[in-house]
Amino acid sequence: MGTRITGELTAGEVDQALHAVHFWAGDNRNHRYLRAQIDDPDRDTFTPECTLSTFVIPARWAFRSELSQELDEDRDKARDCRPCFRARR
Repeated sequence: MGTRITGELTAGEVDQALHAVHFWAGDNRNHRYLRAQIDDPDRDTFTPECTLSTFVIPARWAFRSELSQELDEDRDKARDCRPCFRARR
């Protein structure tokens, strides 16, 4: 029989599980990306949170080589993309 864990996650914990924050060299901003995109080894282009609900043009696609390592809460928040982080729960 397997281990079972029960309980509730806060909205922040759920958000952190779904999204990763990376600095994008394309516009010198921190953006939020779905972890499902980042974790897919066969994918090389990514769309930040700020473009998911709008028409995505290729200029807003980030290549894996343009993204930093994942950033924590101690990042330079002055570089946060406002639309990406406004959508944050």
